[in-house]
Amino acid sequence: MAAGTTLDKAGATASLLCAIHCVAVPVAIALIPALGVAWLDNPWVDRGFLLAALLFALLAHPKGYGKHGRCFPALLAGAGLAGIVLAISLGEGYPVHHYIVALGGLLVASSHFFNRHLCHKCCEDHCERDR
Repeated sequence: MAAGTTLDKAGATASLLCAIHCVAVPVAIALIPALGVAWLDNPWVDRGFLLAALLFALLAHPKGYGKHGRCFPALLAGAGLAGIVLAISLGEGYPVHHYIVALGGLLVASSHFFNRHLCHKCCEDHCERDR
């Protein structure tokens, strides 16, 4: 139980950081001359967050499915990851790109919260039945 929960916490944190990054980039771009944060708008930063989100999803969701047997968290993660991939592949250079990637990151983060919730609920239900 601890490994799945830890992976979901890490995955949710990584996905939320990705979403925050994607929302903050347009603001940061406006402030680039003063802040010197041009590296934030680098496509490799998006790809790095995508790889981290994919890794955590692949590690956490199968373990969660083994506990609670529900596909919803994995499907939500898949939708978020697909959105991020599409935005990175087709939308770089468009202002809406960052918002689509942020939405994908929020979906992936939500998937980890749901996965964690279902794991805890399943564990609580199982413990109540044993009493």
